[in-house]
Amino acid sequence: MTLPLHKFLKDLQVGDSFIGFYVLRKKELRSRRDGAPYLHLEFGDRSGRLRANLWDDAERLYHELEEEGIIKLQGMVETYQGQPQIAVKRLRRAQPDDEFNADDFLPISSLDARTALSLTRAYIRRVKNPYLNRLLEDFFSDEGFVNSFLRAPGGKLWHHNRIGGLAEHTLAVAKLCRIHSRLYPYIDEDLLITGALLHDIGKIEEYRCDTLIEYSDRGRFVGHIVIGAQWVQERLGRLEGFPPELADRLQHLILSHQAEFGSPVQPATREAFLLHYADQVDAKLDALKRIREGAADDSKWIWEPLLDRHLNLEVKD
Repeated sequence: MTLPLHKFLKDLQVGDSFIGFYVLRKKELRSRRDGAPYLHLEFGDRSGRLRANLWDDAERLYHELEEEGIIKLQGMVETYQGQPQIAVKRLRRAQPDDEFNADDFLPISSLDARTALSLTRAYIRRVKNPYLNRLLEDFFSDEGFVNSFLRAPGGKLWHHNRIGGLAEHTLAVAKLCRIHSRLYPYIDEDLLITGALLHDIGKIEEYRCDTLIEYSDRGRFVGHIVIGAQWVQERLGRLEGFPPELADRLQHLILSHQAEFGSPVQPATREAFLLHYADQVDAKLDALKRIREGAADDSKWIWEPLLDRHLNLEVKD
C-alpha cells in the first residue's frame, strides 16, 4: 500500500502545518553573523520547491541528510522577506518501511506516452525522403530507445522539466517546423522534420531521473548536442547508401540548434535557422507557463531573475 503526500508543496499556504515525504534538493552549511553554523535546505516534490533554514544541530544534520534523498518532514509554512519558506519542526531520512508514493516527487507531462508515440509516428510517415524515413524508423522501431525517449525530461529546471517532457517538446518543435515549411515552400520539409524529431534525443542520456531531474556525468562531460549527434552518426553508419551530404546537413541541424547557447557550430542553412528558432519559441513559452503557474500570487507583473526582467503573464479570456 502506498500513501500520497499529506499535501503538495504548491498547495501549502502560509500558516499551514503539514507532515509528508519530500525530496531534499539542496543542502548548504552556512554561517550566521556570530559565526555559528546553520543549515540551508531546499525541499521539492512534483509541484514545486520550498526552502528552509535549520538553526540547531546544523553540522550533524548536514552530514546525515543526503541530497536527492527522501525526507520525512514536519513543518509549517511561514514567510521570510516576503517569500514563503518552511519552519522545520522535525525531519529525518525516509526509512525502508515508510510508505510514500514515488510518483509524487517528479512532475509528469500531461501528454501521455501512447499519444506522444502515435503523433511521432504520424510525423515519420510524412517524411517522404527514403533515407531520412529509414533513419527515423531505425530510431523509433527500437523499443529501448522509444521507452527512454517517452520517459525523458526536456530540461532540468527551465523548460519541459517533467517526465515525458522531451517527447512533448519534440512534437511541439516538429509542429512549428511543419507550419513554417508551408509558409516557405523552398524549405526542405523532410530534412527539417527529421531534425526536429532528433534534435534533442541526447537528453535521454544527459539527464537522470530518480527522485529529481539531475544531470548525469555524461551529460555534464559531453552534453546532449554531441550525444545526439553521435547517436545519429552511429545509426547512419548502419544504413547503406545514405547520401553523405544529406547526412552532413542533418548533423548540422542537430549541432547548431542551440545557437548562442552552447552549439559547436552556428546555423548556416535555412532549415537550421528555422529549427533553432522553433526550439527557442517552444522552450521559452513553456518556461513562461511554468513561471506563471509557480507564482506565489496573481500579481500582474512577475519578476524573473533568470531573464532579469518583470513579466506580464496574464491569461486572456
